[in-house]
Amino acid sequence: MDLTDDPVFGLMVSREPLILWGPSNPPYLAALGTTLAERVGNRRAWFLISLSYTREIDPPLKADLEHFAELRARYPEHRHVVLCNTPQELERYGKAGQAAIVCSANVFIDESVFDIPPPEPKIYDAVYNAALVPYKRHALCTGIDSLALIYHRFADLIADRPTYPAEVRAMLPKASFVNESKGVYRNLTSEDIVRYLGRSHIGLCLSQMEGQMRACAEYLLCGVPVVTTPNVGGRNRQLDSSYSIMADPTPESVARAVHELKERKLDPHFIRRGAMARLKPDRMRLLQLIAAIYRDEGMPLPEADWIQLFRRGTFPRKSPDEVMAETAIAETRAMTPRPA
Repeated sequence: MDLTDDPVFGLMVSREPLILWGPSNPPYLAALGTTLAERVGNRRAWFLISLSYTREIDPPLKADLEHFAELRARYPEHRHVVLCNTPQELERYGKAGQAAIVCSANVFIDESVFDIPPPEPKIYDAVYNAALVPYKRHALCTGIDSLALIYHRFADLIADRPTYPAEVRAMLPKASFVNESKGVYRNLTSEDIVRYLGRSHIGLCLSQMEGQMRACAEYLLCGVPVVTTPNVGGRNRQLDSSYSIMADPTPESVARAVHELKERKLDPHFIRRGAMARLKPDRMRLLQLIAAIYRDEGMPLPEADWIQLFRRGTFPRKSPDEVMAETAIAETRAMTPRPA
């Protein structure tokens, strides 16, 4: 089957040297013979690969290393650098000889969109932005009376348990399923999500294992404190005890944490500043990596508007031809500083 025209998630960072960015999971950016690797052919190219799921466990890490070995055999001029969500992932890739840096996938959330919304009444004690899939552990919300649920429909994720969305409705009869209006589902825009976060006191992060959890960073950038449970994947790097609580994975503990954090009446600007401070080192590491690639290739780093690297979407979806034809970040014009 020819999959080379299937949509990909990624963007053009630079044309010369050729640098592309995207997530790891096939059939996305680096998938063997199915996406941009095939378009590029065997010429020098750098693939910067974000992780959407934890590699602190063996199966996905092993699959990555096998995949990179196949890519190197087919395209020896390609270079792959993994952008890890945690130092633990960096260590595991390093032991295997795979180039990597620590750079959470959440650095690609556009903080000019996910910002503190205009003040309006808080009508929900908590909001949970999470697909209706079992690993999100919605049962831990059952102690919360006023709850908003934001979710996307991912049929492939519930293939092994197709009844789960109905189970969530049964276990959370008072919850507001905000994607639905009169029984009709709709995808929310980023602006819609920001508006619902602004109506909520607390953001919930209840999975035990996943990746960096984009929703966690979105809560914080919008000034919403977070109740989390112990987890593996990387979201803890975004959190601080001054604006989050680590609850035990029981409904009672989660409900108590929501109440306690709500009573703190935290300044949303304080929360957002903390979130930005934790994203900044990862963004700087990525920009330093790009500068190092230019040096290795014997080229000067352009004075581009590099902030646009972080403002084109977490996983922008487009055709391979669109990626190869789009204006590279390195070609965007740097903003001229205004006089003081």
